[in-house]
Amino acid sequence: MPDIPVEEAVKQNCQAVLTGDLMRVMNDLTPEAMAQVMQNAGGGMGAMPTLTGFNIESHEVEGDDHKFTIKFSGDQEFTAHATWRDVGGQWKIAALQMEQ
Repeated sequence: MPDIPVEEAVKQNCQAVLTGDLMRVMNDLTPEAMAQVMQNAGGGMGAMPTLTGFNIESHEVEGDDHKFTIKFSGDQEFTAHATWRDVGGQWKIAALQMEQ
């Protein structure tokens, strides 16, 4: 079982997105979620937008999955739908979808 609540893991990940700490962000992804990110990005990550904030809009629990909807704001706005799961005692993003 992870040593921090899932909500704290989500907040830490969002802070890493805001500060551009891509190593931290990528470390939170399962291989399946990383493949989704790469597919959605067309194989290239592209330039990171300048982000200034985030808001966790919803958190639903379905079995072992914690589904979050997070809105990011800055020079671009987008919404992330992230499914977090306990993987080997660490909170990891098991699925990720982005929408403008």
